[in-house]
Amino acid sequence: MSLLTIAILTLLLYFLALAIWRRHKAFKLRDELGLPGPKTNFFMGNIGDIIRYQKEHGTENTPYMRLKMAEIYGKTFGFYAGSLLEITSTDLEFAQEVMIKQFSNFSDRPSISFNDVFPMKESLLNINKYGPHGYGWKEVRSIISPAFTTGKMKLMFGTIHERIETFIKVLEARVKQDDCVEIYE
Repeated sequence: MSLLTIAILTLLLYFLALAIWRRHKAFKLRDELGLPGPKTNFFMGNIGDIIRYQKEHGTENTPYMRLKMAEIYGKTFGFYAGSLLEITSTDLEFAQEVMIKQFSNFSDRPSISFNDVFPMKESLLNINKYGPHGYGWKEVRSIISPAFTTGKMKLMFGTIHERIETFIKVLEARVKQDDCVEIYE
C-alpha cells in the first residue's frame, strides 16, 4: 500500500471518528440540561418518531404530536430533529421567559417544518431574525405593535362590535331561510 493511500485512509478515519464524536456529544446535550424526552436514534434523532406519528395519525395531525409528547414527558422536554436539539414547552411561564423577557437571546430560531400544514407552515412565532420574505421579527413587530396599543384597541372596539352585530344579524336571517349556512359564500 502506498503512503498516499495510507494518508487518505487515515484522514477519512479521522473525519469519520470526528463526525461520530460530534453527533454523540450533540445527543448528550439534552441529558446535560436535565430535560426528559424520547429515546433518540443515532442516525435520525427523533425523526423516526415523527414519521411513525404521521403514518398512524395522518399528516394534518402532526402538529399535535408535541402535545401528546408533553403528556408523556412533562411540560418541558427535549426532542431531536436529526442532531439538532429542540426544546418544546407547554409551560406558560417558560414561554413568557423565552418569548418576552429573554427574546434577544432566542431571536434566531431555525424554522423547521416537516410538512406544510397549519399552523406549522407560517406563523408570527416562526419568523426568525431574517424572515421568510426578507423581513425579520423586528420589522414585523415594528409594523404590528403600533396598531395594538391600548388607545387604538379602545378606538377599534366600537367598529368591531358593530361589525359583529351586523354579522350576527346576517347569520340569523340566513338561518331562518335554511338551517344549513354555507359560511364561505
